[in-house]
Amino acid sequence: MVLTEIKRILKTLTRLEKFQLVQFLVMELAQEEQELTHYFKPESRHGSWSQYNAFEAAQALQLLLQGNKR
Repeated sequence: MVLTEIKRILKTLTRLEKFQLVQFLVMELAQEEQELTHYFKPESRHGSWSQYNAFEAAQALQLLLQGNKR
């Protein structure tokens, strides 16, 4: 079922049914989150890359751009 079809069907629901659907979806998302937690250890740090203070990357990009000017 395509999302556009689902949206069309949702518009036909009563207000109560829409609230029940939202409650169901929130519970489903919470369950999925709970299932994902076993992949991560509490209090552990997971690295992430940021462009801030990435001087080596900036230098490599500048060299690349200078090479294209020639």
